[in-house]
Parts: sequence; structure tokens; C-alpha cells
Amino acid sequence: MKGKNRIAAVLLGLVLAAVPLIVSAYYYEIGLMEFPWFADSEKAYDFFLYWKGQALILLCGLLALCAAVKLFAAKDNKRAAFDGRWFDKRYIIALAVYFGTAVLSTALSEHKDMAVRGGYEQWEGIIIIAAYVAVLFFAYYFVSGKTEINIVIWALFAGVLAMSVLGAGQFFKRDFFRGEAGQSVMNFMLDRKLKFTFAFEPGRVYATLYNPNYVGSYVALVMPVVLSLISMKKRRCFMLKNVLAALTAALLGIMLAGSESVTGFLGVFASFVLLAAFAVMHNKTHPQRIWIAAGICAAALAAAVWFNRPVFEYGFNKIVNPTPNNFLIKSMEPEGEYLQIRTVEDDLLKLKIRATETGCQYEAVDGDGKKVGTYEGEEANVTKFDDQRFSGIECEAKSIQASGILNAVDVKTPSTGKSYTVVLGGETAGEGMPQAEYRIYNPFQKVDELRHIPSVGFEKNQHFGSRRGYLWSRTFPLLPKHILLGSGPNTFVYEFPNDDYVGMKNVGYEANIVTKPHNMFMQIWVQTGLLSLIAFLALYVLYFADSMKQYFRKAEYTRLEVVGIGILLGTFGYLATGLANDSTVAVAPVYWCLLGVGMAVNRFNKAERVRALKKEKASVQKNAPKTGNARKNGNVRKSKQGNGRNVKHGR
Repeated sequence: MKGKNRIAAVLLGLVLAAVPLIVSAYYYEIGLMEFPWFADSEKAYDFFLYWKGQALILLCGLLALCAAVKLFAAKDNKRAAFDGRWFDKRYIIALAVYFGTAVLSTALSEHKDMAVRGGYEQWEGIIIIAAYVAVLFFAYYFVSGKTEINIVIWALFAGVLAMSVLGAGQFFKRDFFRGEAGQSVMNFMLDRKLKFTFAFEPGRVYATLYNPNYVGSYVALVMPVVLSLISMKKRRCFMLKNVLAALTAALLGIMLAGSESVTGFLGVFASFVLLAAFAVMHNKTHPQRIWIAAGICAAALAAAVWFNRPVFEYGFNKIVNPTPNNFLIKSMEPEGEYLQIRTVEDDLLKLKIRATETGCQYEAVDGDGKKVGTYEGEEANVTKFDDQRFSGIECEAKSIQASGILNAVDVKTPSTGKSYTVVLGGETAGEGMPQAEYRIYNPFQKVDELRHIPSVGFEKNQHFGSRRGYLWSRTFPLLPKHILLGSGPNTFVYEFPNDDYVGMKNVGYEANIVTKPHNMFMQIWVQTGLLSLIAFLALYVLYFADSMKQYFRKAEYTRLEVVGIGILLGTFGYLATGLANDSTVAVAPVYWCLLGVGMAVNRFNKAERVRALKKEKASVQKNAPKTGNARKNGNVRKSKQGNGRNVKHGR
């Protein structure tokens, strides 16, 4: 099948290769200063996300133009416009449901500007989601022959090679962006040139993907595709390609090690587990090949672990032996005249606090209403409790400056080094009053409501997976609210309890803003709804099932079938990383485009197989002995001979 969509294929190649490499500063208004849980910052810089999204939108517009030109040129012949490509209705339905629910979530969102355009640290509004859907659709539509497949795959390879060189340079402490040329690139879109500092220490790999975690997602996605380009043919041109592909894969491995992304390692491991299943079925008549391959993989894994022991030990401990909780107070919230303090042992201390001119007076009871005794500490204005359950808690009266001078109490746990400043009502310090309202003085020097924060799970493991235990425990209660529709794309920052000042201080998130749950599937659920998540997963399940049906039990593979398997493994590994990473415009365009290309490659390979079977059948029919005609001719000859003999005998 000859390709006729070279320009569109080049544009798709740019989505795969160029978009992830874009880095430049963008100065924008944040739009969150009105919230008490955000600092008094009106504007910020983005370096790694915004312009990637804009480039993706531009390329999608050009792809749409290519489609329009193609349809217009074939307006009198619809078959010509769709020649060689047919649309699997199952894919289209799943894609439509996913995008439709995202649009509805945007339309009904309370934060439409953020939901439409995207914003703070994410830039994944509905416009970008529409670009994801469009790039998958156009990849499925335009990639119809070997020419387009080769253009797209080798463009991806070129982009991955460039990315891996940058990443390996960072690993060896030769970071391009810390040099003058890199600083110029980052300043390219700014009138006022800036001098940049970096959050990550030299040697840590972030490439052009904003965060080392996203390096893990990227490597898991593209490494199997790069390895699928290695050919067994021994011609010189193939040998050169093989060397480049192997080198790129090695550089990707260095990138992954330098990123210290445990999630990335797990994603790569998941894709190789799936590859092992293919290997078993492919070589079931030659089991020794499986053992040889398994030995090579085990040796490679052992070498990777040996040379990166600190990374693996750190990552392993984050999962099976996370940092223990280091706090005594689990939550604080007001209830009538009382401030309720719940400890990690689930003991409840209820305080009624009254400000006086000399300090504070306390009445304390436990959860059963039993009085808890208090006594003065050695320091001035410090009160302690004589109940063993609450002996680690101290209260110190103080005044704070926030819209005037306010009475406050520092609730402290000296053994953990943590304290929480509770504001007593709204009166000025020194006047004194009975207290029936308790608020909290947050890290941004603002007074905010002190409220109940729902939490589910991970009570003993808040630090699980680099504090993902805490993030997930606060995200689980959000899920039932978004069964049909979500809060809107890019609006997780509003849904997450960023006013959980006690919980955030307990895990070291004090003064941080949570914009994502570190789980792509929960991110989709909260932002665009459970129905949207089901459609997103259904789209991949359909592709996965079609791929397995087409490739799993084959004894021999063509080159493009190997590429199809590589795309399947890469997208599978990417979704595996989604269990602990989020969707981001730094990597997601590559996933969506590769998924569309994978569907198109499957379609092409299926058509080629049907064509080969028809050709083989026709060849068999052409070369088969004409048994029926020979028998018929033989009978005729015999009959004629017989008749001759009879005539002769008659004579």
C-alpha cells in the first residue's frame, strides 16, 4: 500500500519528536491569589509545559488543514478520501465518550478559565485534551501505508535520540540548560532575559520534561519502540540503524537511572513482562531461546541494580519500607465551643480555650467527656496535660499579626518538632472573650477556616511512595463526587484539600500546593469523571485486545509487525507508570499520537496479511493440477480409442 499523506506524516512526526523537546519561558498570571491556601503571588514563570501545548495546538491545526484539503480534493469521490483506511467504530465511540464527558465537565466547571486554558503547573485544559484526541484521530486517519509509518517512526527515533543525548548529558553533569546556550533557549520567548537557578542537583536527569518522574514515563513509553527498530538483517544500512537504535536505548537507560524514577523502572519492567509473554508463545517450540533471553535480561537487570544501588535501595524503601509517620496530631477541627484534637492513636482531646489579658485559660475533656487535667509548663504561657494520652501535646498562648493583632495558641508536639497555630476568634489580643470559633494561621501568613478533612486509607503510611500515601488518602474521598462528570480539566488544584494544613505539615508539604494526585487514573476521574475514565481505559483495552489477537500467537513477524508490538509494549508501560504519575503535556502528546499510530499500524498489518493470504490462495489455485479436466480429457481419449478399436474390430 503506497502512502499518499507524507506532509501529514511529517506533522505527526513533529508531534512525537519536536513537541517534547520545546523549552522556553512563559510569564503568566496564576489566578489563585484569592484563595487563602495560596501565597500572595500574582504571576509566575513556566519553562517546560506551556509552549509545548501551544506547539501541539498549532500542529493539530495544520493536520486539520491537511484533512480538509484531502476531503475537498476528493469531494466528488468520497471513496478516494477514505481509500485504504476504515474507522473502527469501537475506537470512535470510546474516543467520543471520553472527549464528550471532558467537554461537559468543562462547561459545568466552577473554574471555567482554568478548565479551558489550563494553568498553574499543569496547562492541560480542554483545548489541550481536544488536541490529544485530534492527534490520535489524525494519526489513525493519515497513517495508511509503509511510507507514512516509516516517516512517523523514524521521526520519533530522531526526537528520542536528541532527548536521550540531553538526558545523558545531565546524568554526567553536563547539563545543556545550565550553560549559556541553554539559558538563551530558555529566555527565547522573553523580552527581559533572566538568570535561572535549578531545583534539581547536578546529575539528576529531568531532560526537557519538567520533572524526573516524567522522564520515567517517557522512557517507559519510547524504549520498546526504539528497540523494535533493531533488525536481524545484516546489510550495512541495517547495521547502522541497529547501532543507532541500540545506542539510543542505552542512553535512555542512563536517563532513567539519572532520573531516579522508580515509577519509570516499574513501567519498563511491565512492558518487558508483556514482551516475555510474546517470547514464550513465539519460541514455545524452542524453549532454550527463552532461557537464553531470560538469562540476558536477568544479567542486564542485575547490572542496572548493581551500578545504581542507592537509587534502587531508595526506591525500594519508598514502597516497602516508607518513612514512618513523624507526628502526634492527626487532625484538628472545631466543634461548637471546643477545638477537637485527634492523635495518631485515635484519642480525642477537646479543648475550650478562653483568651485573657495574661494568656489563655483551658478546659479539657477527652472523647468520652472525662475531664483532662492541665498544668503550667516551665516556659511562660505554656500549658501541658497530665493525661498520658496527651502528654506529648503543649499549648502556648501568643499573638499574631494578620489583619490586626489576633489572639492565638500554638499547639505543639515537641517530640516531633511540629506546631500548629490556632487563631481564637476574630477579636484583637488583650481584650479577652469566650471562644466559640477556631481558625488556623497558615504558612502563607493568612487566617483560614479550620475544618474537617476527609481521609481514606494510608493512615500508618502517609509517606508511602514519596508521600503518595498522603495524596491518595485525600484524593479517595473526592472520587464519589465525580461519578458522571468531573470538576473540569486542570482543576484538581481546587478539588484537593490544599487547606489541610495539619495533614500537609505532617508529611512535609507545608507551603506547597498540590495540583495533581500522582495517579493518572484518579486525575482523570476527578477532573473529567468516572465515565470519562472508563472510556479512556476502554479505548486502550480495545487496542490492546486487537493487538494481542493479531500478534500474540504468530510464529513469524514482519518488520512492521515488530514495530506494532513495540508500540503496544510502550503504551502499556506508559499506562503502568500512570499508577503513580500524572498526565502531563510534556509526555502525553507522545502517548496519544503513538496510540493512534499503533491502531493504524495494526490496521495496515491486518490488511497486508489479508492481501498475502489472497495472493497465496490465488497462487495455489493457479499452480494446482487440473484434476477434473485431465480426467475428463482422459475419458474422451479412451472413448475415442475404444470407438476406433470397435470400428476396426467390426471391420
